[in-house]
Amino acid sequence: MTQPQNPYEPAPDAPDAASSEMGSPTSDPAQHPHDPFATPQQPHSAPQGQQHSEPSAQQAYGAPQDQPREQQYAGAQQQAHTGQQHAAGAGGFVTDLPPTGIKGVFEGPLSGQPTTESDTKMWAMFAQLSAVLGYVIGAGFLGWLGPLIIFLVHKDRNRFVRYNAAEALNAAIATLIVEIALVVVFGIITVITLGFGSVLFALVGVPAIIHVIFAIVGAVKANKGEWWNYPVNIRLVK
Repeated sequence: MTQPQNPYEPAPDAPDAASSEMGSPTSDPAQHPHDPFATPQQPHSAPQGQQHSEPSAQQAYGAPQDQPREQQYAGAQQQAHTGQQHAAGAGGFVTDLPPTGIKGVFEGPLSGQPTTESDTKMWAMFAQLSAVLGYVIGAGFLGWLGPLIIFLVHKDRNRFVRYNAAEALNAAIATLIVEIALVVVFGIITVITLGFGSVLFALVGVPAIIHVIFAIVGAVKANKGEWWNYPVNIRLVK
């Protein structure tokens, strides 16, 4: 006599419900090549809420996202140049902008190759000292030669060197003019006084001595990277 079948009990030959699914999410084609329901493993991806949680490199540095790359680069260069100017002014370094009140500075553009800070101070100092050397070699009349050479070489390369060379050159030109005028005047006095006025020729070298003092002070200032005007000068060259 057969037992009645329980309606809540699965049939013995019925397929398992778990095995009848369309492939298991953990089945791998590499491990089960003949399994028609095998699906490839999907790589684990970050949750959708975390994909945009980390800021980009530009956001981390505060750069606006809607600015073009060229504008961001130009702005960074301008900020760096401004910072260098402030640091140079605070540390006493040579800058391309002289302080207010300095006379005889060339304000036009410079087209030559720029010089380094150390070379700038060195050549600015040499421009001043070359006038002293010219007076020693040229008996007080060649103080203009050295500043003129340095001016012609560096006039398009550095504004600070150009200024110091022009300041020394202008003073040397003024000194030469005054010396020639004194020679003429003392010569006339000597003729009129029948030779007694010849003692005045010792004063011809006074303008050169004054320029030597100014040039030494200017050389010290230039070596420190400071802009300095001669107390008295005619500025024919800038």
